[in-house]
Amino acid sequence: MSTPRETGPAAKFIQICASQNDLFALDREGNVFQYNFTAQTWEKLVATRSHEAPGRGERASRGGPRATFS
Repeated sequence: MSTPRETGPAAKFIQICASQNDLFALDREGNVFQYNFTAQTWEKLVATRSHEAPGRGERASRGGPRATFS
């Protein structure tokens, strides 16, 4: 297996996760990569948020009433 092109040849993964059809890896900086079996290379995944998703640090509503403390 080769290392990701985006981080150079000395990059090391700290965790690898495999499913039946996919292979993912996490590097020391928190970047997530997916292995492309056709190209035989690692591709860096880019996180995007939809407009409906809560922002960083915000909590998603669970739909129920919230407890109040006095």
